[in-house]
Amino acid sequence: MGSDADQRLFEAVYRDDESAAERALADGADPDAAHERLRVSVLALAARRGCEGIVERLLRAGAGVDPVGLRGVTPLRCAVVGGYADMARSLLTHGALAVEPTTNGSVLTVAVSFLSHRSRPANLTVLRLLLEAGAAPAPGEEAPLITAVMLPHAPPAAVRLLLAHGADPDQRRSDGAPAIVLAARRGDHALVDVLLAAGAEVDAQDRHGRTALMHAAERNERRVLGTLLLAGAAVDTVGADGMTAPHLTRGWLEHHHGLESGEERAARGEVPVVRSTVRLAPAGLRLAADERLLRLLADVVDTAVAGLGDDEWERRACKNAGLARSFAVRLRDGSAPSADGAWQQLDITVDELAVVRLALDTLVHGRSTVPNRLELADLLDELQRQHHR
Repeated sequence: MGSDADQRLFEAVYRDDESAAERALADGADPDAAHERLRVSVLALAARRGCEGIVERLLRAGAGVDPVGLRGVTPLRCAVVGGYADMARSLLTHGALAVEPTTNGSVLTVAVSFLSHRSRPANLTVLRLLLEAGAAPAPGEEAPLITAVMLPHAPPAAVRLLLAHGADPDQRRSDGAPAIVLAARRGDHALVDVLLAAGAEVDAQDRHGRTALMHAAERNERRVLGTLLLAGAAVDTVGADGMTAPHLTRGWLEHHHGLESGEERAARGEVPVVRSTVRLAPAGLRLAADERLLRLLADVVDTAVAGLGDDEWERRACKNAGLARSFAVRLRDGSAPSADGAWQQLDITVDELAVVRLALDTLVHGRSTVPNRLELADLLDELQRQHHR
């Protein structure tokens, strides 16, 4: 902020006073003025604060749409996050997309991701404007459809919009999981229906040979099962681990009665099932899973604690690192078969649940390379959804 006029221009932005901003520009304020302390341009600050009228005036005065500041804050990204459709349209018209950096991810992925928190019509309009302008994911990012399907609260309207702009309904995640499998795992029958209506292959298999029907059967997602069966999903597909949807359903029935999946009700008796999910029991905190998954969670806890170090782990968890290591030992050695042998189960405390969630979050969202990051992301997602039910 070099001049008095520049100072008045920033003050006008803080008050969202369009007339004052116009006067400051008329008095010689620099439309590209940068805030020395915040390290942000006046245009980006106006965009962040939702001052759409001031943004329009700055653009008419010749403000550049390039990022200013160490964090690469851009006016377009501010408009996208805020869901300011008219502002985004003006910025795109002035070439903002062409100078948008991708070091912190693409603005398209930001637009899709924020629909989980803000699914207002304006946010969908912003996404449409970006798609029409040719926005694309950055190298290494998942396809926008996959990002949308994996959102905690994926709005079907966003998926329809992506499909209308050329997204492949059979799009696969980088680990080979089809979008319809990801939607089925999450129990999102609305997204499964949207994908099927767009032509998604109902029997598409993930890298383990499992279909959406098999994942829905394992998780007792009844509405998803109904949607898939009505679409003609095959019940006899065999996964790489030898499982079929009816087999997984029978495994579920060993603990939970009443689900049918194309076969007669299963008889009682131990049913060996290869599982791809962990489960929190509704009564108390009981973790149930295959031995392999429990060992995987133990490795996750040990790796996260070792990677962060005791001091950083304790700062984040507000708990002694020894608790985490002891829990890892219990995950490996402390489980016991359930009464019918369908699960390995382990009674855990609230603190131990927090340990495994923090460890998963650390590896999934951390900077270090993790070979099975997507599998860990799926496990974290399932624990989060069950814990909040």
